[in-house]
Amino acid sequence: MAPAESPAHREGAHGTLTGAVIWDFDETLARRPGGWRHMLVDALDLESPGHGVTATDVEPGLRRGFPWHDPERGHPELSDPDRWWANLQPVLRGALVQAGVSEPVAERASSRARFEYTRLDRWAVFPDTEPALNRLRELGWRQAILSNHCPELPDLLAGLGIRDYFEVVLTSAAIGFEKPHPEAYARALHDLGNPHPVWMVGDNPEVDVAGARRCGIPGILVRRPAPGFDYAPDLATAVEMIERGSAGA
Repeated sequence: MAPAESPAHREGAHGTLTGAVIWDFDETLARRPGGWRHMLVDALDLESPGHGVTATDVEPGLRRGFPWHDPERGHPELSDPDRWWANLQPVLRGALVQAGVSEPVAERASSRARFEYTRLDRWAVFPDTEPALNRLRELGWRQAILSNHCPELPDLLAGLGIRDYFEVVLTSAAIGFEKPHPEAYARALHDLGNPHPVWMVGDNPEVDVAGARRCGIPGILVRRPAPGFDYAPDLATAVEMIERGSAGA
């Protein structure tokens, strides 16, 4: 009797079909606790020790102005890293001013954002990330990242020790489109060579899972459940769901 085929490799009309999993990054595989809010407070600590401003104070000013707050509009003009950060700095400065920080201090603190946000000592990979990535690699799945993120995402992955798991790494800052824009998913599929089967895994129900679904990609929601979505409480369960879901594909 012939051995059972891996769900990631099947013979089709055009030869072997190689499956792929597209991962979100932030809050799916790794996180910077407190995100942009805490980053701004960290930057402010350096410019104005004892300032008394909290992450809660700056949060209202961060609810708009990021490229992913307007995902319907592409922004290829911001694909240069320096231009991307320069475009974001007024948003960060404005959030600090809205929280009561003086303009000069807010200007200096927001200019630190690029360095502060990408500090490796502020990021941590979730405990279940590498076991899940290893399991998929052992099963023969190709893996990619598609994330609404800053230009330095590939460097973050390398610094966190997980870059080598991914054949393709796409950050919206570089490609000019944010999830759930169809072009973001189209770029991921193109760079992977239109794999089959293909899955999306992420923590955001609309951006990661619903957006992928509209592009014909089944998705699995992780970390935070939401009604109407296939949910996995951890990445090991997500991998099991991918295996089961692909077994009859």
